[in-house]
Amino acid sequence: MVKKGSIVKVLRPESYWYQDVGTVVKVDTDIKYPVLVRFTKESYISGVNSNNFALEELTVVTE
Repeated sequence: MVKKGSIVKVLRPESYWYQDVGTVVKVDTDIKYPVLVRFTKESYISGVNSNNFALEELTVVTE
């Protein structure tokens, strides 16, 4: 169960953070990518350190 504060691993292959671990910041409902995840490292594009993912694209490491 993905919930706020969970530590998750990204399973989306095309993501910059593929196989990286991040912290769930927010979980919405009724949208395509409901889970906002924040990471410690920034992407190479404009210094972004968070992204939205679908529930199927994440696996919980610790709660």
